[in-house]
Amino acid sequence: MTIQKTVLLISAIFFSVMTSRASAISFTADAVQIHGKQISHAKLFWQGDRVRFEYLIKGVPMVQIFDMLKNKVIWLNTKDRFYLEKKLPTSEKMQLEIKTSKTYNPCKQFQQASCLHLKKAKVNGREADEWLITLTNHGRDYHVFQWIDQRYKTLLRQENPDGSALNVKITDNQVINGRKTRKLDMYAFSANGQRTHGIQWYDNALNVVVRQQYRNNIIDELRHIKVRKIKQTMFVIPKGYKPYSKSVQMVKQAE
Repeated sequence: MTIQKTVLLISAIFFSVMTSRASAISFTADAVQIHGKQISHAKLFWQGDRVRFEYLIKGVPMVQIFDMLKNKVIWLNTKDRFYLEKKLPTSEKMQLEIKTSKTYNPCKQFQQASCLHLKKAKVNGREADEWLITLTNHGRDYHVFQWIDQRYKTLLRQENPDGSALNVKITDNQVINGRKTRKLDMYAFSANGQRTHGIQWYDNALNVVVRQQYRNNIIDELRHIKVRKIKQTMFVIPKGYKPYSKSVQMVKQAE
């Protein structure tokens, strides 16, 4: 696997995990990216708010760990027993858990915003809750409207103050790699009318994205999912590992 393919695969699957609702179930899976005839692989270990990837870069076994509890990411070179630890960027500090209780509040996705539940509605053939999110910037209020699916607490539609929007259609009773899923067709509309389309399949039992298809027909998916306990030591720096040199070259190699 090349460095470029690895970055694409890890960032794509990580994005899927980050935007999924957290599950108390821990599991392992093969993370696969398909781009035409090219196929890339990584091993994934999922445990709530921590995710571990294992992959090869130029024949060197590498590990990447995302720890959302401590807001950090760890790289491990398991061949030479080196590690690099960095704080997660603010843009990646997203809560994995979105509670599905009656007190669900979409403001958890927005910092320093106020939310108001407007009414119940029907969107794309599904029962939904309509919310008004108000954000303030330089003394001016901006309004975002969201419609949240009542069953899955998934975004069905969002309208932004600049005229852009997101529309999601949910199709139940789908099967991916032998697992029951639901399909989300997502259409994003820019303010100038341009439209982009993406598809995600959520595992009904695990409540995480197990397959997604987006630009240039690139497909990311989780295969051979096995629900199992994972040792806590899988998400920490092993004993005996030494820190990478802080030189730019070593940091770039790890990243």
